[in-house]
Amino acid sequence: MKFGNLILTSVWAGIVAAATATAGLAAETDLRLAHVFNTDHPVHKGMAQAAEQLEVRTSGRYGLEIFPSGTFANYKDAVRAVRLGTLDFAPIDTAIDYLPESGVLLAPYTFRDYKHWSNFKEGPVYDELLADISEAVGVQQLALYTFGFRSVTTKGRPASTPEEFKNLKLRVVNFPPYPEAATVLNATGTPLPIGDVYLGLSSGVVDGQENPFNQILSMKFYEVQDYLILTNHILTTSGIAMSDRAWSKLSEEDKVVFTDVFAEAGLTIDRLVIEEEKAQFDELVNKHGMKPVEVDRSLFMARAPEILNRYPEFQDLYAKIQSIK
Repeated sequence: MKFGNLILTSVWAGIVAAATATAGLAAETDLRLAHVFNTDHPVHKGMAQAAEQLEVRTSGRYGLEIFPSGTFANYKDAVRAVRLGTLDFAPIDTAIDYLPESGVLLAPYTFRDYKHWSNFKEGPVYDELLADISEAVGVQQLALYTFGFRSVTTKGRPASTPEEFKNLKLRVVNFPPYPEAATVLNATGTPLPIGDVYLGLSSGVVDGQENPFNQILSMKFYEVQDYLILTNHILTTSGIAMSDRAWSKLSEEDKVVFTDVFAEAGLTIDRLVIEEEKAQFDELVNKHGMKPVEVDRSLFMARAPEILNRYPEFQDLYAKIQSIK
């Protein structure tokens, strides 16, 4: 399956053209998809596209009911329900608990840039990983997508080298391998729940935090942080999984349709994230006054072997991904 043209103009044109013929048809089989994002998030938009495509491409035989914003279940419960077959679809952010090597997707500097990510999704390493996750988790992993690169914010003083990050208290996500952001940056990692980060930053419990631009905006960290340090140290990734119970009921032809539809949805999410990231950066800098700080990322990338030493199970997949141009 190919990353292809992220604009997907022809795909959408086909949907619009065919939608008239199937509009108003009741689905023979309704499937349920649950996620924790609001309805203006790229993941919801991608899943809404998948719902439209499924109706069109199966001539109304399959419908997809989407439960956003945790209205069906929280993230963990949704994943558990998909594994049990009581829910048909849910995002799986990481399969590290089931397939330890897959955690490398969230390791620092596994992906150099968005081109590297897109090339990864075009090749056999990606397809093999989807199959391995499917087997290990007991689901059908249909696609991966990105939430964007994570960067650092600080107050009072910027940091652009590992030496300058030394002794800086950095809030980190307390789920492996996210804490290794502090390792690769040479900071002191301090776990805090996301709901406590704003207060931690404003009170000085931590000096900085790391997140994608959309999270920095939505949590209003710009109110208590001065610098936006463009480390791009982790490409946050996730994916959509289908229950084996629902997958096993599909014909071979419909399995191809579902695979294609959700692969295209993943590409749409990628495209939207990349497009929105540019506007989010502009808002953080020009509207909220954050000062951008460019860094020499090679200085931090050189520290990646420390993470691989801590997670030897990452090494083979990391090497395969790094070999992709």
